[in-house]
Amino acid sequence: MQCEQIFKDITEIHARLFDHRPAIQGHVDYFLKEFEEKRGDREKLRLKGIETAVADIKDKFLPESKDAMDAFLTNLIAKLKVATEVCKKIEEKENNIEIPYLEDQREQRKKNWEDFMQRQFERSAEVDQEYDAQVIKLSKEYSDLEDKLISDYKTRP
Repeated sequence: MQCEQIFKDITEIHARLFDHRPAIQGHVDYFLKEFEEKRGDREKLRLKGIETAVADIKDKFLPESKDAMDAFLTNLIAKLKVATEVCKKIEEKENNIEIPYLEDQREQRKKNWEDFMQRQFERSAEVDQEYDAQVIKLSKEYSDLEDKLISDYKTRP
């Protein structure tokens, strides 16, 4: 009996602490009441207005827009074809003018490069000759110094 009383007390304490359904239900009821009273039929009227606007667009503006686009797009396509042809002619004319000029410029750069490389080769050859001459000169000087050193060494008592 005492166990049943303890279980009953624990269940009641648990319900008070953790069962929030009655409080939440009150908040939910209040929210629904406020939502329904304040908004009323405004949402229905707005949806009805949107529905009529969509129906008008579908029935009236869409066919008119389609007809206008059909009329203007054929004209626009023809104008675009003409403009494309004009652009192609201009491009061909520019290419015919530019190609000889570009080839002349390319040949000039090629000639300048060859001249530059020839000058570099000549300078390199000059430097190599000067280097070889300097090596020979220094070898001769050191060999003379060595001979002199040997002769001085031999002449000393």
